[in-house]
Amino acid sequence: MIDLRSDTVTRPTPAMRRAIAEAEVGDDVWGEDPTVRALEEETAGLLGKEAALYVPSGHMANQLGLYVSTRSGEEVWAHEHHHLIGDEQGATAVLARVQPRLFADGTSPTDALLESWIGNRGDIHRAEPALVWLENTFTGRVVPLAEQARVTGFAHRHGLRAHLDGARLWNAATFLGTPPAAVADGFDTVSVCFSKGLGAPVGSALAGDADTVLRARRGRKMLGAGMRQAGVIAAGALYALRHHRERMAEDHERASALAARITELSGLTARAQTNMVLVETPAGEAGRYAEAFARHGVAGLGGGASIRLVVHLEITDRDVEDAARGIAKAVSEL
Repeated sequence: MIDLRSDTVTRPTPAMRRAIAEAEVGDDVWGEDPTVRALEEETAGLLGKEAALYVPSGHMANQLGLYVSTRSGEEVWAHEHHHLIGDEQGATAVLARVQPRLFADGTSPTDALLESWIGNRGDIHRAEPALVWLENTFTGRVVPLAEQARVTGFAHRHGLRAHLDGARLWNAATFLGTPPAAVADGFDTVSVCFSKGLGAPVGSALAGDADTVLRARRGRKMLGAGMRQAGVIAAGALYALRHHRERMAEDHERASALAARITELSGLTARAQTNMVLVETPAGEAGRYAEAFARHGVAGLGGGASIRLVVHLEITDRDVEDAARGIAKAVSEL
C-alpha cells in the first residue's frame, strides 16, 4: 500500500532516531530541558517572533492561539473549512468559549465582508470580534502574502488580533521561495507543525511575542500538557526542523508529477501546488473512488467531490508512478 492519506504517517528516519536516543533532557515544566528550549528558540527565530512554545499537537497550538487572544463570548472570524472549525471537535466553543463567524469563499475574507462584519461592532446584541484567523497552506493551496497582509492590516487597524494556522507553513515558504518569517509576518500568533511535512513523530509550536507565549505556557499547563523530559520527543522535531525543510521541495515536485500522471492516465482532473494532490471526482463519489484506489494499493482521503493525496518524505519517484497506474486501473473498473 502506498500511503498518501497524510504527511503525518511518516516514521522517524534512522538519523532522527539517533538524535532522539541521544537527546539531552531536563524538566521542561521548570524550563530546564535544553532540547525543548533549543527547539523553541530556533522555531521563534525562523518565524521572526520573540518566543515559541512546544506543544504535543497542532490542535493544542491552535486552541492556545484562541486562549491568548480572546475572552469568553467574543468572536473569531474563520473559514468554514479551517482546521479550527472542522477538525478540532468543537473545542473552540468548549475551551476558549468563543463564537466563530464563518466565511465560505476563497482563502480569506474579502474587504467587503470584513467591513460588513466590523460594522456590527458595539451592537449590544452581538458578540464582539476579537480575532481574525487564516490558514496557510489551506487545503494544499498557498495563500499569497499580499492577501495575508491585507487581512492582518485590517485586523490591526480595528484593534483585532490575527492568528495564522501554519501547520504547513514550511510548505508555503518553500513554494514561495521566502523565509518562514515572511509567511508569519503580521500575525500576533502562529502555529506550526513538526510532523506534517517535516516528518517528526510528535509536536507543534505556538509562536508570538514573549508575553503572549508566557500566557500560552500557563494555558498549556492548565490543559495538562506539562511534559517533563520532553526533549526525548522534541529532539525529533528539532532534527526535522534542521534537516528536512530544504528537502520539502522534493515533495512538491513529486506531487506535481503525480497530479500530471493521474490526469494523463485516468482521465480525472488532479492538481497540486505544494505536497497535496487534490483529485476531482463526480460530486458525492469521492468515497467510492477512494475505496477503489485502496483496492489498487493507493490510500487517500475522500470526501465530497475530491480525494486528497499527500506526498511525504517516504514517497519515492517509483511510488509516484505506481500510484498513478494504480489509480488508472481503479478508475477503469468503476
